[in-house]
Amino acid sequence: MTTCPKCGFECEGAGECARCGVVYARWRVPALEAIPPVVEADAPAVVGYQRGGPRELRVDRLGWAAFGGGLAAAVVALQFPLAEAALSGMKILVHEMGHAAFGWLFGYPSIPAFDFSYGGGVTLQHERSALFSALAVGAAAYGAYALRANSVLRNTLVAFLALYAPLALTRGHEVVILAMGHGGELCFASLAFHRALSGRGCTLAAERPLYGLLGWFLVLSGAVFAWQLRTSAFHREVYEAAKGGGHWMDFSRLAEEFLLVPLESVASGFLVLCLAPPLIALALQRSRRD
Repeated sequence: MTTCPKCGFECEGAGECARCGVVYARWRVPALEAIPPVVEADAPAVVGYQRGGPRELRVDRLGWAAFGGGLAAAVVALQFPLAEAALSGMKILVHEMGHAAFGWLFGYPSIPAFDFSYGGGVTLQHERSALFSALAVGAAAYGAYALRANSVLRNTLVAFLALYAPLALTRGHEVVILAMGHGGELCFASLAFHRALSGRGCTLAAERPLYGLLGWFLVLSGAVFAWQLRTSAFHREVYEAAKGGGHWMDFSRLAEEFLLVPLESVASGFLVLCLAPPLIALALQRSRRD
């Protein structure tokens, strides 16, 4: 027995229906005939990307306002001593935290603090402990194993381990700790620019222009400082006489004790690096996928 797909009549024979005469081999469900063929539709537009084309910056209007407004506010703040002094307190703290973070990384228990004797800041550093160095290596090794499925993070941690050993076993780690005072300022500026442009990590809209101000203040004040050291013998003399003299300042030690180059050369290098934070933040925006 065969059931007709059109009228449902059951009859013998496999060719056609005895009631309605439909030929089974030619029968199509009408509903299926009404369905158009499946055609791949264009993917919905994603903000910041072009299908098959180059990526675009994913920055909203508030992000550009925070970025540009922060630049204007930082320029104004540098013209007024009280505003500059208020923001410089944050800069000192970021600077000393950079020294302290990399001090701990290489096994030196370190505490950032303000220097109430000579002004500015100071990082109190204790004797080196092999335990803290071992913890840093162990944490990086475990992280590389735990994140082995993420090639970017895994390779970053492996690269860190490859660099850590030669630095830790030589005076290279002292160079890194010294450099990461001003380097920490640029790292924080990069983070501030990223949050100003993207809004990530911000719970209030007002935080974004504040991050823009902090980022630009760190970059511009650092650039002005480097330019003065590079071009003015007076500013170099004042800088090297700080903390009671003895050339204890970061750039002085880097230039004279480790790199064996003039102070102006170190200042010139830092001046170039001051260009990096806004460029890094813009590059992060271009690479965002969420």
